[in-house]
Amino acid sequence: MFSVRSAYHIALSLFSPASSSGAAWDKNIWRNVWKANIPNKAKVFIWWAIRDILPTANNLTKRLSHEAFRCPFCGSETETPIHVFLHCSFARQVWALSHISWSDIDTATLSLETWISIISVKLSVANFNLVVMICWTIWWSRNLKLAHKEFLLPFRLLNSLEAIFLPSCRKIKSLCLLGLLDGGRAIGLGIIARDATGLCLAWSSIRLNKGGSAELAEALAAREAIRLAHRFCWLRIILEGDCLTLVQQLSSDALDFSVISPLVMDVKFFSTLLTSVSFSFVKRCGNSAADLLAGCALNQEGIGSCLPPGLESVLLADLVV
Repeated sequence: MFSVRSAYHIALSLFSPASSSGAAWDKNIWRNVWKANIPNKAKVFIWWAIRDILPTANNLTKRLSHEAFRCPFCGSETETPIHVFLHCSFARQVWALSHISWSDIDTATLSLETWISIISVKLSVANFNLVVMICWTIWWSRNLKLAHKEFLLPFRLLNSLEAIFLPSCRKIKSLCLLGLLDGGRAIGLGIIARDATGLCLAWSSIRLNKGGSAELAEALAAREAIRLAHRFCWLRIILEGDCLTLVQQLSSDALDFSVISPLVMDVKFFSTLLTSVSFSFVKRCGNSAADLLAGCALNQEGIGSCLPPGLESVLLADLVV
């Protein structure tokens, strides 16, 4: 059975002082990483980064024998782990905005392994955990830019970490979604994001000039909901919809060969870029606000933080169903 503990021992067995290309191999790095109070995916990520097996442009170039690609953030240097997390102008802005400092460490000639080894000793446990999470979020932002062509500002990136490190900000975001058909001529999508208390955080209504099934409309709404989560940097969300078949497909690890399988795969992939995503079925009578937004989208699209007039009472009614 796979566990973080087993992965830790595998990591130790794969490395030795002789195989280390930078600083002398230090098992304390891995002890600090695997014992850190951070998501498991972040632990595995930093392990990959130190081993230099992240799919950076530099590594892809080595495998595919293509001309080296530039960093997607600055476009001025070849994308390597040490560049992405330390030397890139985007990364430097992120670190400058954080309260963490290592001004006494010359990073110009350090490998990522050496840098991690040094800061794991110099920084407090809490700050070391934060450094790992900032690196993970920089990588997440990099993937978001490549996948969606969306650029996340450094201060937004740091704000997104509050959901992980500040208990008072650990509010689960639930995105109610609904896709509505208009006689086969168009699809209206309605999405409402709520915090743990039920208050509206954001809403979106989208019109797509295409026909299709009700299941297709719901799948399109699910994809737009995930995009909304990325846009506002919500790392922990619950996706709620009233299409039971879609919820089951999104929750299952089984291969899907239905008509909407490409959309299901999109939602699952972009969900992996967030910290926590779960899918929940709600009855149509408990999704009335999203239903009305989907209907409005057929005539007028929109997005905002304050619900359109008349929808506040509908949203409150949804909470008690």
